[in-house]
Amino acid sequence: MSTYRFEDSIQRGIIYLCKSDKDFFLQVLPLMKPSYFDALSHQNIFQSITDHYEKYKQLPNDDFIIEECKKKVKKIEHISEYKTELESVNSVDVSSLNNRDYLLEKVEDFAQHQAVAGALVESVDLLKDGKVDSIPTMLREAMNVGRSIDIGQSYFDDIDARYDRLTDDSHRVTFKTPFPYMNEKVLEGGISKKELAMVVAPPGVGKSLYLVNQAAVSMAEGRNVLYISLEMSEDRVSQRLDSIITKVPQSRIRTDREEVKRRLGVVRKKYPNFGKLVIKEFPTKRCTVNGLRAYLNQLKNFSEFEPDILIVDYLEIMSTDSSMPEYKSQEILAQELRGLAVENDLAVWTATQTNRQGKSVDIIKDTELADSYGKIRTCDFVISLNQNAEERDGGEGRVHVMKNRNGRPGDTFRIEFQYDVLVMKQAPPSNQ
Repeated sequence: MSTYRFEDSIQRGIIYLCKSDKDFFLQVLPLMKPSYFDALSHQNIFQSITDHYEKYKQLPNDDFIIEECKKKVKKIEHISEYKTELESVNSVDVSSLNNRDYLLEKVEDFAQHQAVAGALVESVDLLKDGKVDSIPTMLREAMNVGRSIDIGQSYFDDIDARYDRLTDDSHRVTFKTPFPYMNEKVLEGGISKKELAMVVAPPGVGKSLYLVNQAAVSMAEGRNVLYISLEMSEDRVSQRLDSIITKVPQSRIRTDREEVKRRLGVVRKKYPNFGKLVIKEFPTKRCTVNGLRAYLNQLKNFSEFEPDILIVDYLEIMSTDSSMPEYKSQEILAQELRGLAVENDLAVWTATQTNRQGKSVDIIKDTELADSYGKIRTCDFVISLNQNAEERDGGEGRVHVMKNRNGRPGDTFRIEFQYDVLVMKQAPPSNQ
């Protein structure tokens, strides 16, 4: 690994502050590795300081450092070099160390450079082993090496601040669903950024239909939407949205192109703040969370598009680690999707299928999940779409709240399907 050169005086200054300034040492400790120093004596001195602190929770004096170094030096006569080097460390111009922030920034740059260089070397081995998906994560972690410190919330000291945040709705960004009851009574406005929501249904009941309706509602709120399709083409997804937004029936959507264009023009003119939408198709079982992460970066860098909400249609047909059991890989996929939501400060909606029993039960609950119960553990909000044969013929169904991290689950309410224009909406009060 190539060496990122630190001047000897700066390296000695870092050693001096590490052995004499606990606050400085604790900020440096997560960043630095002994191997980052050029001189072997500096490497062993830094390691000795670290070992002593980890054992005794105190910084060592010079005598203790020498005793620790004796364990690391193979030839006893070389210990005199360490005593000489410590004298050089102690003789640095202390006034030049007053700018601790400058030194900390130098350490941060130094550590990031070494971490990225190490990750590049390791990525070559991963590439040879065919583990390409692991490379972006490793490089991202190396790039994120930094000194940012979040010590969390002090419970008794931050009472007013946290209640101000809780009661000030202007700082809470929510994303409405297509159902007013769910927004008002269950979700306090909708799901929030950094949350993962999931819709559960048997095949053919309306998972994808719900997701395109969710996309339309979010766009109407002025939110930018990224829709990832893993089984339908981009044009098919757009065609569904054409009907939902313009109310031109699917049976006429191909022949009434000009009417669709006219109505979309009216929508854009009447609602200038209508959100943007990008639809991206990935081949089935070829899309990974790291692939989504890279695609988000491409959109930001090349199209200046940053979504507020990400919709993934749907979880099971994302790419998973084939060496894992299906139940475990789906659980990890859900965890990684939520991590993506937190990293990019966006809301995520996805869908999942039920097992065979899901078609025969009256209300779908977690026992009817296909393959993995663990995939809803990570979710903040989960609903199921329920429909028997009679309801299907009548264009009706029921939504059941399976999980609600921020409120009470268990609510069930009726919905209507307008199949001609693919609209899914809450049934009127008389039908509840």
